[in-house]
Amino acid sequence: MTKDNDLARRVAALFSSPKYHPLPERDLSKALRLGSGQRGALRQVLCDLEKQGRAAPLRGGRWGAAPVSTGQITGTFRVRLNGSCWIIPDDPQQAPMWIDPQACGVAMNGDRIQAVPVRREVSARMFGASDDTRAARVVRVLERKRQWVVGILQATPYYAYVVPRDSLLRSNIKLTDPPAKLEVHLGNLVVARITEDEPSEGQPVTARFVEDLGDPDSVENDIPALLLDRGLSDAFPESVKKAVKHVQGRIARHGPDLRGRVDLRQKRIMTIDPATAHDYDDAVSIDPLPGGRWKLGVHIADVAAFVEPGSEIDREALRRGNSTYLVDRVVHMLPKDLTVRVCSLQPGEDHLAHTVEMVFNARGDMLDSTTFRSVIRSKACLSYDQVQTFFDDGRLPGLSGEIGEALRDLRKLARAIRALRFRNGALDYSLPEVKCELDERGQPVGFSKRGATEAYNLIEECMLAANRVVARRVYEARVPGIYRVHDEPSEEQWARMADELRSLGHRSAPENAADLNRIARSVLGKPDQYIVTLTLLRNMKRAVYETECRSHFGLGFDHYAHFTSPIRRYPDLVLHRILIGLEEGKRTPAYSKAEIEKLAIHCSATERESADLESQSVQIKRIRYYADQLAKGETGPFQGTVISLNPKGLIVELRDTLQQGMLPYHALGRERYFVAEDGCSARSRKGSPFRLGQPVEVVLAAVDETRRRVDFHLPGGTPGRPSDRRPRPAGSAGRNPRNPIDKKQKKKANTFRRKGSMPRKKNATPKGSHKS
Repeated sequence: MTKDNDLARRVAALFSSPKYHPLPERDLSKALRLGSGQRGALRQVLCDLEKQGRAAPLRGGRWGAAPVSTGQITGTFRVRLNGSCWIIPDDPQQAPMWIDPQACGVAMNGDRIQAVPVRREVSARMFGASDDTRAARVVRVLERKRQWVVGILQATPYYAYVVPRDSLLRSNIKLTDPPAKLEVHLGNLVVARITEDEPSEGQPVTARFVEDLGDPDSVENDIPALLLDRGLSDAFPESVKKAVKHVQGRIARHGPDLRGRVDLRQKRIMTIDPATAHDYDDAVSIDPLPGGRWKLGVHIADVAAFVEPGSEIDREALRRGNSTYLVDRVVHMLPKDLTVRVCSLQPGEDHLAHTVEMVFNARGDMLDSTTFRSVIRSKACLSYDQVQTFFDDGRLPGLSGEIGEALRDLRKLARAIRALRFRNGALDYSLPEVKCELDERGQPVGFSKRGATEAYNLIEECMLAANRVVARRVYEARVPGIYRVHDEPSEEQWARMADELRSLGHRSAPENAADLNRIARSVLGKPDQYIVTLTLLRNMKRAVYETECRSHFGLGFDHYAHFTSPIRRYPDLVLHRILIGLEEGKRTPAYSKAEIEKLAIHCSATERESADLESQSVQIKRIRYYADQLAKGETGPFQGTVISLNPKGLIVELRDTLQQGMLPYHALGRERYFVAEDGCSARSRKGSPFRLGQPVEVVLAAVDETRRRVDFHLPGGTPGRPSDRRPRPAGSAGRNPRNPIDKKQKKKANTFRRKGSMPRKKNATPKGSHKS
């Protein structure tokens, strides 16, 4: 028996063991007690077993026995920005499968679908997929996710249709009842509601006209159109408003119920939040103890005291899942009349809270903790900027000396906790955020980058500690709980990270959090700090909500959950209710495991959608900003960095605004460029290569507001005419080019003659798109 056959036998036996749980390749190698030189052999064995149908790559980069297939898969249909289509199976053990765009039927992004696997040889022959692609085709749409669509109203001689503004929608939408005087509305931005009851193959998606928003280029339509497209609104239903008034009336008549609460109204408690905040859901206090110890208090607005499970307010909060922070507004999870006027920990007022008290030693170790419901009265309402100014120069105008003393104590303790957390393996790096500055009309006028300040870090450490305490208490009570889980990178992510870091000059491949921190600290203050940090972060998994309490890789915690923001996150409100049940000694848990599983899936999905909306809202304004710059002839040059490469060009990110765009290879010269196998460099036959992280100087060449895409050229180049210049190093002098855009470019209107045929929407992602 050869060594490979013996290894294959051992792997297959392990997979068939009832005690085996799927493991990533790295852990599987350890379980089999293989040496570092046998990883390649293990990888080959896994591939061979997969071809034989005896093993399968599962979700999260794990490997196990191939799932028993019933021939059909149910899951969520997803379209990526590069145009590729996928099914994300409901079974968490099944990996996503690729779907050819021609095999998607009438599925729309976000739909629940039923699909069937396609055999490898059939996949390659029918869809042009590679031999190792796991492929499927859509059988039918089980449930439409999208109910609304926003787009441009167009018409053929036979019917009207909407061209969706969302580039992830692959087809136009036929209107069943177009507006009267159709010609008046043509070319306008409209809202339509999808009407089909049962999506069927071969039939166009249909919708009912609802509203004309007017000029599609109007800046006032930017964010409302984005919200309407997702079926969201910053307004609440009348039934919810009525329920809030009922809560307010009850409090006005009887006052808050203080029974069973610990009275902390004399304590030195304060809130520290962004200057723009109006609802304060957390406050902190600190008391020095003998022996250099500290008692830290984290006091969270007791939203559970006012929002009953299953009430109108609760159902709407669950539907939203969380608050969404857009570039110019907030879509709140709970009505402001409830959060600001009832729950918010306003200074100088009595408010109900849920308190976590912790005792720390001078080193930052947590020695003891307890939780209880309380009533508090905040002594000060501070902003991050105020606290940071106090830390920088000692000034705290208008506030008492005891508040300054408390801030100094909090600073000392937070520094100790933070240092210990990083020593214990928490990841110690982050990227700056971009803030978009708008005028009164919503027109973008500028951008600024911002990073975390020490004042922000102080509150972060307090909240992390409280979240950790509550997670551990729920876990040890063995009741169903909702946890915040962040798994370590998959094998593919570790490998990709190693390739990118190697191209940036870091030869040793990272294998754990300590390695990542070592690399991040080695580039602090250096020119490549941003690209190295970006490389580390983009090869991480997303944190999610789970019923299983697994470790949080990024924070380095064994137990973690979200507790400290019940005003803006529904999982926090759920955890409050669970904790109240434990504190009151109730025998029946607040939620069953099945209920928590549904909540975790739903809240993870709403969080992803909110993050996507927040990103899109900034991108919409940023694209509008650069379109205006281009129209004014202010095309650069701008300093940028190559952050990725694809077969069509270099993806460049501008340093000042973090706007990404493509620098196509045809704009670099007349040679043909080839991307290296690791995707980290591209070279022509004659020239020197372009590499990941390389600084470049670029000018604006084109801005597509519909597809939210920017194209760059080198200084001196023009669209359709390659520049013979190599890119300048960032910071070098260069001539300001004239506006390279041909302002006479015209949009070609499609004409349709055949009755009953739907005009095909142009590819959502233009040729050469850099988005993935």
